[in-house]
Amino acid sequence: MSLHTAQSVSIREIQRYYDRNTRLFRALGLGNRAYAAHRAIWDEAATTFDAALQRVNALALAEIQSFAAERRVAALRLLDLGCGLGGTLAFCARALPEARLAGATLSATQARIARRILPRAHAVVITGDFHHLPFAARFHVALAIEAFAHSHDLQRAFDQASAALLPEGRLIVCDDVVVRAPSNAAEERWLTAFREGWRVPGVRPLDEVIAAARRAGLALRSTRDLTGALRLHRLPPILAGAARDALRLAGWAHPFIHSLSGSLALQECLARRIVAYCLMVFEKPIRSLAHTR
Repeated sequence: MSLHTAQSVSIREIQRYYDRNTRLFRALGLGNRAYAAHRAIWDEAATTFDAALQRVNALALAEIQSFAAERRVAALRLLDLGCGLGGTLAFCARALPEARLAGATLSATQARIARRILPRAHAVVITGDFHHLPFAARFHVALAIEAFAHSHDLQRAFDQASAALLPEGRLIVCDDVVVRAPSNAAEERWLTAFREGWRVPGVRPLDEVIAAARRAGLALRSTRDLTGALRLHRLPPILAGAARDALRLAGWAHPFIHSLSGSLALQECLARRIVAYCLMVFEKPIRSLAHTR
């Protein structure tokens, strides 16, 4: 199979994954209130479940508002790469009513919902792949929240994000990263089960993520580890491995079942500190760093 064909298959798999799972999540009421399926962050500012669900959005908004004040940007242009149901854009729109918003998602199902909840006069949502964006360098800030983990070509994802940003623009990434190599075969199985179950080949070592951003001309400004603010739910060890393997075998029936295997594996990877959930902020300097490739 050629690289191009393999990438096309990966993109179609993720598209089907979200088209089918989104309908089920909505039917079950998951993410209905926040129009997002981001993880709940129980830090000192989150006192209710709704606040915890919106905490990643609130942290991203704080970064955006700090940038806008620092750069004295009146009419901010904001791009969400992997916007899902549009929940993060909608959250930001309430605080930034003059902002121009754009979002991209592979899922036509998600795009329809996002268009319905976002202010039509100020927002555009496309069904498209963030590896191939139709946007020029016009955005002040780009977001990639639990999105780049799905990338089959992390370098291309950062390249496209950088190309869409104005000089001095910011890219805010919140995602899982590998912080240590698995120490044995059992840990390797957990990491593989997470990547396969959640369709996240882009979960890579943190230094690789930062290096890919730098090659795209983006300098790291800050990193915040949010793992400690997650509430993990682990099965007893004797049951966890059996449940993981059973769910993986049953995953052919529906992608939701496969995703449950990934969720179980993620809890183990986070608890064992193989993976961390990090908020990273990058800046596109006026003088590009891309020449350091």
